[in-house]
Amino acid sequence: MATDAAGMVEIQAALVRLRRGTGLPVAFGGLVETGRQQMRISELSGTLTPSLRALAVSSGNGLGGKAVALARPCAVLDYSASRQISHEYDAPVAAEGLRAILAVPVVVRRRVRGVLYGALRTAQPLGDRMLSAAMAAARDVEQALVVREEVRELLSAARPAPAPDPAASAVWEQVREAHA
Repeated sequence: MATDAAGMVEIQAALVRLRRGTGLPVAFGGLVETGRQQMRISELSGTLTPSLRALAVSSGNGLGGKAVALARPCAVLDYSASRQISHEYDAPVAAEGLRAILAVPVVVRRRVRGVLYGALRTAQPLGDRMLSAAMAAARDVEQALVVREEVRELLSAARPAPAPDPAASAVWEQVREAHA
């Protein structure tokens, strides 16, 4: 459910909108893995290296893990020097040359389903406009995931009941006759 290809397409589209709407040079993100307390960065936009691709981010660790654990947006001015986060992911972040980063959770039905990141390669404040744009992109993904889930639920509810097994029907007919 949380790792479906359609969800990945929604994340990628949100990253493109985020970069266009803010001018952020880098955006990346991914979905929380079903049944696990981690998300995997699967979608990249504007990156120069593959260092972040497929990075598994555990809940509570790093900036994105903090956003997952708190279910709210988080940002740092200088990732490698920040005292607000743990530093398990310093090497891949440094390899990409990222400094100022924001992470916004994608929350569906009170459950974090993914994280969108936006980043600069310089240590400078990420203003309200950038945070608002990231939150709007996350809401777009949230709404798309909700619609997808509701369609899936409606389709499964609309499926006709399976036809009764003729052998089972014959057995029940024998039971009825014996009872009569």
